[in-house]
Amino acid sequence: MKGENILYETLYQSILTQLYSGAIRCGQSLPSQRELCRQYHAGITTVRRVIRMLEADGYIHAAPGKRAVVCFDETDEGYVSALLQRRESILDLYGGLELIMPPLYAKGAQRADIGALYAVIRDLRQETEEFRIHRQVSRFLTTLLLPCQNPVIMDLRADMEHYARLPYLPSSRLANPFSTSVALAEATLASILQPIEQRDPAALTRRLEKLYRDGATRAAVYLDGLNQRYPAERPAVAYQWFCGKGHVPLYTVVARSLYKRMEAGAFDGSAYLPSVPALMNTYEISKSTACNAVALLSDIGAVRVLDKKGIERRVGGALAPLRLDIPVICEHLVLYLDVMQILSVCTNRLSHAAAATLDARQAEALAAMWRDSVERRTTHIVQMLLEFLRRHAPYHCLRTIVRQFDDILIWGHYLNRLAPAPEEQKALTQQITQAFSSLCDALQQNDLHRFSACFQAVFQAAYHHSRNRLRRHPTLAAQLPASFS
Repeated sequence: MKGENILYETLYQSILTQLYSGAIRCGQSLPSQRELCRQYHAGITTVRRVIRMLEADGYIHAAPGKRAVVCFDETDEGYVSALLQRRESILDLYGGLELIMPPLYAKGAQRADIGALYAVIRDLRQETEEFRIHRQVSRFLTTLLLPCQNPVIMDLRADMEHYARLPYLPSSRLANPFSTSVALAEATLASILQPIEQRDPAALTRRLEKLYRDGATRAAVYLDGLNQRYPAERPAVAYQWFCGKGHVPLYTVVARSLYKRMEAGAFDGSAYLPSVPALMNTYEISKSTACNAVALLSDIGAVRVLDKKGIERRVGGALAPLRLDIPVICEHLVLYLDVMQILSVCTNRLSHAAAATLDARQAEALAAMWRDSVERRTTHIVQMLLEFLRRHAPYHCLRTIVRQFDDILIWGHYLNRLAPAPEEQKALTQQITQAFSSLCDALQQNDLHRFSACFQAVFQAAYHHSRNRLRRHPTLAAQLPASFS
């Protein structure tokens, strides 16, 4: 695992991607250092280092007390090279988000303010410049997502906008793939508004899926045209979209890794887990990060820290006092619920697409392995299903998203400490176990529709159960995502 230095690389490469995609242009200001810290969950030291790197490389001009200003103005050949290096990632992104974003839009649309949507269309009619037309379309789509009350969904949308944006180069003499007009944009938005007013989420989902497919087709034609006009060998860039996009501190990733290793029996032959210095060396992290990872595992009851002895796996007994601050725990419990909301909406289509990659023999073997699983705890079932998505999702960007979501879900273990509800937990376990059993039967019978419905039912049950428990917590109720019950 790369250590904390990856934060520098991720933030640096993310800003470069925005520069080369035209999301931030010459003369515009970067977000403030405080905003970058919040957006990437990075410390001020990391952000300042990246600002210095960008200035040293000639991309920005930074002055004390002011926002950095972009002075990067690339040649057409430079833009083309950067675009074509990201070609496969851009097309992968369109394909992956076609599976998860339309259902989220459709859910948000159930509670959307129709008057606000009409207002966007009225404002659109007043625009003349093309970039302002695009901005109004973006505003319309964002309005659909607002009822979800979920900042992670907004991050997914915003990140796609900057990563998949294709700056048009007139010198290429190619057709502008995303050229639009007020009439065309208005017709597009009207076609989306119609099924919203008719309360037809399935039709809305189909129309939004078509938008993603059409966007991917136009992008592919344009990028292939650029490649013919500017032929050259270009290695693919290492930076991947949404990789390291940050809400989650590094110690969460380390804690999740250790928890998985414990569950897999990696430390069964040892009296103690690796020490803090050993964790620092293995994961290439600071002492603070290693200590926080151990604190998280102690808080959720996975380990016990013994003074002057070491870290042992906890088996029964009273829980130790909380080591992490309550506000930090509450912040990440809300984030956990944000992720669970997304999974509760999207796993039907994600699991169907993932299962479609299996042949009959693979599906039967997987179903048998799941059915023979000794443990049937809720967390164990959720973990197995997420691992299935991470391995078999048909697009790289989806596997990246699922991997990061999986790291976040470790915070859900705090539910048992901050909002204990043993009777409700018993009922949830029974509900999820039944859905999981039906899921295994459907997979063995190659009934993908029933498989994906049961798959989603697991995450829907876990989401609504978790949300019901957290909304009783007075400091969290107002921050939770929508229920969609």
